[in-house]
Amino acid sequence: MLPSTESLPRQIRFEGAHNFRDLGGYPLSCGGSFTSGRVYRSDHLGRLSDTDRQRLAELGIKTVVDLRRASERAENPDLLRDTGINEVWLPVEAEGADVINIRREVEAGRVDAQAASEFLVQANRLFVTRFSHVYSQFLHLLLQPHSLPLVFHCSAGKDRAGYAAALTLLVAGASKHDVMADYLATNRCNRDHRRALMAGLPDGERVEATRIALDVLMQVEERYLAAAFTEIQTRYSDTSDYMSRALDFDVAKQESLKALLTDPSSRKA
Repeated sequence: MLPSTESLPRQIRFEGAHNFRDLGGYPLSCGGSFTSGRVYRSDHLGRLSDTDRQRLAELGIKTVVDLRRASERAENPDLLRDTGINEVWLPVEAEGADVINIRREVEAGRVDAQAASEFLVQANRLFVTRFSHVYSQFLHLLLQPHSLPLVFHCSAGKDRAGYAAALTLLVAGASKHDVMADYLATNRCNRDHRRALMAGLPDGERVEATRIALDVLMQVEERYLAAAFTEIQTRYSDTSDYMSRALDFDVAKQESLKALLTDPSSRKA
């Protein structure tokens, strides 16, 4: 029996990561479900405690994929030393998708809530048009069984990682409804983290505008990921065509990854 999607996504509690989730459990078009314990998404791993690193070992994590730019990694390097985990760096870095820079502009009061929101729409379009090489490498890495279980992350685990999660679920055969539900779950998973950050800001009219803009930047909206989907629909016949032509991930590779990510015990007889 397939699990109810009401309990998904499965957030895993860490002391130093607030958006760590198992992609497993979603129903797939083949009649089965996405295998649990195989692919995870997260915010950055630069605040991990010793207990957290033990949890990674218990999950059997073999590979961590970091989608952040070099400056982000330097500021908050993943705390994976002596874990034996293979680290793969696939940076999504460009002016139009520079989340850290836009956050600094927001904190300085130079970018308001509307501009922050529009930035995130444009960033998702750029994931499709400018970062095919990164997401191609990511999908090809998933296709290597020895790299799994794997966790991928960016900084907050919502934009760059959110798009990677969407591609992973889509190629496995998840519905766009469930893909979007997984994407939007960030707002629930990082709620306490957002509240703590906001509580640390000083009071004042100008600060309130910054607070609102920062809160927008820390959340996701359906229209952000929808902008990426629209870009794909405009340029390609469908998602499979996009993967084949833009990501060098043809139908045979798509089917192989789908088989790798499907829980065989969940398939209908």
